[in-house]
Amino acid sequence: MQTNALEEATLTDTTNEPQPETPDTLSSPQQEPPEPETTALVETEPDVIEGEVIEIPSPEASEEHTPPKQKPYWLLIPFTVLACLVFVAVSSLVPLLTPSATVTIIPIERSITTTAAIKVQARAIAPLTLSQSITVPATGKRQQAATRAAGTITFYNGLLTFQTIAKGTILTGSDGVQIVTDQAATIPAANPPLEGHITVSAHALSIGASGNIPVLDINQACCATSVLAKNTTVFTGGRNARAYSVVTKSDLASAEAAIQATLTKSAQAALTTQLYPGEALITPPCKLTVSSDHKPGTEASQVTVTVSETCRGIAYISHDVYASATQMITKDAAKRLGSGYSPIGDIQTTIVKATAPSTRQGKAQIIVQVTGTWAYQITPRIQEQLAALLAEKTKQQALAILLQFPGIAGAQITLRGGNQTLPQDLKAIRILVQYNPDQIQMLVSSLIAGEG
Repeated sequence: MQTNALEEATLTDTTNEPQPETPDTLSSPQQEPPEPETTALVETEPDVIEGEVIEIPSPEASEEHTPPKQKPYWLLIPFTVLACLVFVAVSSLVPLLTPSATVTIIPIERSITTTAAIKVQARAIAPLTLSQSITVPATGKRQQAATRAAGTITFYNGLLTFQTIAKGTILTGSDGVQIVTDQAATIPAANPPLEGHITVSAHALSIGASGNIPVLDINQACCATSVLAKNTTVFTGGRNARAYSVVTKSDLASAEAAIQATLTKSAQAALTTQLYPGEALITPPCKLTVSSDHKPGTEASQVTVTVSETCRGIAYISHDVYASATQMITKDAAKRLGSGYSPIGDIQTTIVKATAPSTRQGKAQIIVQVTGTWAYQITPRIQEQLAALLAEKTKQQALAILLQFPGIAGAQITLRGGNQTLPQDLKAIRILVQYNPDQIQMLVSSLIAGEG
């Protein structure tokens, strides 16, 4: 639009410019030669574009217009927190102020154990023999008292008459050890060329091993005319006092137990490697052979014990045994307890004994002990009946009703809302059933006394 205005102004200026006047035509036929024009340079002013000028007013700030204020969003945080606190407080107070009751019931539980023989598919595993030795110190302690050496003395007589040597005669050997005779010696007379002689017992005067004299340590004349004394054999039995160790039965038993535990684990692991998927292992008692290098009571500082163990295994289908055992104990529980009881927890099976499977049928007889726990079932229908019976009853009355109800071993009641009786509204009575044998620790008398 501004361009069009400028163009219109330019056209207007061109129209308004003074046009040069046309000289009048001379009436005379001759025209005078034109005089030369003199051109004067006149300073010119810049052209001014005339036309309509539109002025666009600049926007002025209105004094009455106020800029918008920022909204206080930060106030939402404390209001939100306050609302949450109020909600939590109300949620906590409403259950407390609303009459309600919580009834915890512990049903009667019975543990049942039974033992029976089960025939299952099985196979025998080849026997395995393992051996191991161990050396342990001997722990027996004994004290040895000092003893005297003993032997014999032979007296020789060169006279033609007999001679007598008194009992207790002391003889001294070449090493200085003194020997005492234990009896009187009557020496026969000599019969030339042979001498008369007699041998009597004797012992060393001092106690200990020093009295163990060698042969002919005593070889001398003594005691009477033409009498010679000799020890023709060694003296033995002389020992010094000392303490020493001996092997005991407990040494052998402890060594055997240590080896057997290791061998049993090794044999178990070796037999387990021969199982097929789904099979379990039974290991009948292994055959043990025990030997040692010292017997109990013998002197030794240590003893080496060797144990050999021969084990065999029976592989059976574990699922079959567990299924048969579970079926068996379930029937037994139904006969003993009647209806209304159901098992809780796992059923435990323990293999007591097993016989090797026959080669013809491939079945083994397993003696198994089965243990399980059965509890009376407080069904939802029974819970509704109990709630109806307990409504508007005091705690003592409600406890008495519960403890007389079949299948209930114990109970506990908690009231809320300040009431002394259970609510009339059955929906406000909450019944919890607790199946846990360890919780049966409350007596009826203590419950009633505690509530009072």
